[in-house]
Amino acid sequence: MNKRIVPAESVLVLDLDDTLYAEYHYKLSGIQAVCRHIAALYPQHTSDGLLAQIDPESSSWLEQICAACGFNNDEKQSLLWLYRLHTPNLTGYIPSEKLKQLMRPFASRVLVSDGRSFTQRQKLKALGLLDAFDQLLISEACRSEKPDEKRFCAIQVAYPGKTCIYVGDNIKKDFLAPNRLGWLTIGILPQAHNIHRYRPQDFDAAHQPALWLSSIDGLASLINT
Repeated sequence: MNKRIVPAESVLVLDLDDTLYAEYHYKLSGIQAVCRHIAALYPQHTSDGLLAQIDPESSSWLEQICAACGFNNDEKQSLLWLYRLHTPNLTGYIPSEKLKQLMRPFASRVLVSDGRSFTQRQKLKALGLLDAFDQLLISEACRSEKPDEKRFCAIQVAYPGKTCIYVGDNIKKDFLAPNRLGWLTIGILPQAHNIHRYRPQDFDAAHQPALWLSSIDGLASLINT
């Protein structure tokens, strides 16, 4: 497969979480926001004190906070929505203006991300990328999650005759649909704190991208200028 990219003839389709920024940093930002909120309303608790009682690496961090505070399940659900809708503090893998410059020559730029509409848009806003895409195809709004082909097929229909390129990170689900459709698929190698830590060797060829990059920044080396 020819892996040189001609931007004017191509649609660049990007994943978000752990592709453009570290999702673990979003998790930390949300946990800190929850702890600050509790501390502001319950004087017996401090944000630092709550943070010291939980393991941010754990999937049960919210249960740990609720146990420390004596909150019931209904209160837990309120905190969960606070987490989902907080304004995150995020830094992209590369600066937003540099990424926009990299994306600008393409015929079109599309985001395909699984998640909640407001949550994913909050992330993009925090990264300075909310205006970087021609389309935002987020699973909650589109009622389709990877590896379903619905959003990928819609992109092909919207941009006939263009080469479609998909960049993601999650080998379990990201590349199945675009591979079936004959797209050029590019994987971003896992970083230290990736939320999904799958080993590429545990998956068959249908799951594999055509090539791996160490960072989204490496896309520049594939572009014909």
